[in-house]
Amino acid sequence: MKSLSLPRLTCLTNLASLQWFKYLSVFSLVALLSGCAGVGVRADAAHNQARAHTELAARYYQVGQVAVAVQEAQIALASDANYVPAQTLLALIYAELRQNKLADAHFERALKLSAAQNVSSTDLRNSYAWYLCQSERVEQGLQELSAVLNDPLYGSLDKALVNASVCAARANKFEMAKAYVNAALDMRPNFPVAVLYRAHIELSTNQLKQARADAQLAQKLLGDTPEVLWLMTRLERASVNGMANASVRLQKNFPTSTEASWLRAERWQWF
Repeated sequence: MKSLSLPRLTCLTNLASLQWFKYLSVFSLVALLSGCAGVGVRADAAHNQARAHTELAARYYQVGQVAVAVQEAQIALASDANYVPAQTLLALIYAELRQNKLADAHFERALKLSAAQNVSSTDLRNSYAWYLCQSERVEQGLQELSAVLNDPLYGSLDKALVNASVCAARANKFEMAKAYVNAALDMRPNFPVAVLYRAHIELSTNQLKQARADAQLAQKLLGDTPEVLWLMTRLERASVNGMANASVRLQKNFPTSTEASWLRAERWQWF
C-alpha cells in the first residue's frame, strides 16, 4: 500500500469546510477517540489494537480514502467488537455513502454499546439525528435532537441547533427552523454554517433582503465555496441584486461539486 501522510486527529474548533455531515462525522470521532466525550480507556491489548486501527481509519476517512477507512475499522472490530468508536465510524461512513441499512445497524449498535458501557453518546446522537433527517426520517431526527439539546453537559449545542434548524426546514417548519438557527447564532455569532443555512431559510420564506445580507456575510466568512456559490445562485435565480455570475463561478471553479450537478439538473434544493 502506498504510504500516506495523514493529518493528526485533534479536536475541531472551527468549520474547515461546509461538508456539514462530514464535519459532524469527524467531530464525533474526534470526541470519542481523543477523550473529548469522556471515553474511558481499558488497558487490554484487544482494546488498544481496536483503538489504533480506528484512529488510522478515521484519518483515512478524513482524507477521502473511504475504502481503506472501512477496512481499518473492520479490523478494529475484529479485535474488539464492542469498541464504540469503530462502530460509530462505520455508521458515519455508511451514512455518507447512503448505505442506510448498514448505517442503521452500526448506529444502533454504537448507541446500545454506549448505554451499556455508560459512555456519553450525545455527539453520536447529534450525528445520528442529522443522518435521520438526511434520510427522510425527519420526525425521528427531531426527537433525537430534542434529547441532544436537553443535555445540560453537552458542549456542542451550536452544532445541534444548526442540525435542528435544517431538520425542521426539511419538514417545512420554517418558523421553528429560524428559531433554532437564530439560537445557534446567539450562542456563536457569525458561525459560518449557521449564517449560510439561515440565508437559505430566509430565501425559502421570501425574506430576500435578509437572505442577501446573510449571503454576503457567508461569502465574507468563507469565500467562494461551492456551498456559498450555490446559495448565491439560488438568490441570483430569485433576481436578488449583487448575486450576478454566481452560477458561472460555481460551474467554472467547482464543476465536479454536488452543487454544480444540482445546477445542471435545475434541482433547486438547498440541503
